[in-house]
Amino acid sequence: MTVVVTVLNDRRVGRTLESLQTQSLPPLEILVADGGSTDGTFELSQEGARRDPRVRPLRVPGTIAESRNGALREARGEIVAFLDADEVAPAGWLREITSPFTDPAVGFTGGPTPGMPGTVVTVGARYYDGYLRRFYETVARAHPHALPMGNSAWRRKVFEQVGGLDTTLDPRASSEDQDFALRALRAGWKGRYVPGAAVWHDFSGLTLAGLLRKQAAYAKGGYVVWRRSGSTYEASSGRLLPYLLPPFLAVLGGLLWAILPSQSVWGEGVLLLSALTFLGLVVALEIQGRAEEGRFPGFRLRPIEILRRWATAYGAFRGFLSYGWSGRRHLPRSPPSNT
Repeated sequence: MTVVVTVLNDRRVGRTLESLQTQSLPPLEILVADGGSTDGTFELSQEGARRDPRVRPLRVPGTIAESRNGALREARGEIVAFLDADEVAPAGWLREITSPFTDPAVGFTGGPTPGMPGTVVTVGARYYDGYLRRFYETVARAHPHALPMGNSAWRRKVFEQVGGLDTTLDPRASSEDQDFALRALRAGWKGRYVPGAAVWHDFSGLTLAGLLRKQAAYAKGGYVVWRRSGSTYEASSGRLLPYLLPPFLAVLGGLLWAILPSQSVWGEGVLLLSALTFLGLVVALEIQGRAEEGRFPGFRLRPIEILRRWATAYGAFRGFLSYGWSGRRHLPRSPPSNT
């Protein structure tokens, strides 16, 4: 069994490696796929290798998809698990995340990534933690292709059959894990959500602005995958409409007020409707958030979802401008290389 840790200029990888060395189900090897660190992170991984011969630092520069493909070419285990450098695995993690593989039809598994205690301090981090906890239980559980590759495990046979991760997607917002999971599912493999296979996710420094930038980047990549595959799992037009209606009405009202000053009542009426619609959305989200705060701590900040959805729409629009309605313009898709 192989564990691949992806890293780029993140010295927290030392803590991740320490957590892997105390697993109740010890891995055969721990590959550190370094995408081109320049801050001493790779040397830190080398120190870990001197302490534990199972650790193998690999220089695999490029995007995260390219780094993971490079690590897969080196992996010897029949099961390959993936972690990111800002995650810490509890002692029973590897045993839990690989337990569904007793079913030969299961090709991949994934677990939740709750915020690490002591790092969930900003407003952005607190809401994101609550959002993710709910996301895994209500979305990823029903849609395995929504499971991120950080905190997942895969049969190596899946990569041999389906190919490697697509390296032609946008390097800053690639969504290559969603794309690959869809390909695996369509090839006949099953995906399983494993709630007991949680890893701690370090949210240090995650601000609200940083969360919105992250969401816009994800949405840009998600747009391309949606247009290529026809599949999404959350940001459908129906789900976005309630969040886009208030700003649409505000723009429409402003235009009416400017174009028809002699009949400003129309513009003012639409602007009032926009304000009331926005207020109703805030109240509805506040009620929902408070109702679910007990299960998903941080979810009482639910009105932040308005900003997150606006960031989603902005990222998707950028994807449309960059890659067209087909999702392929200026982004030729070459067949993924086999591992």
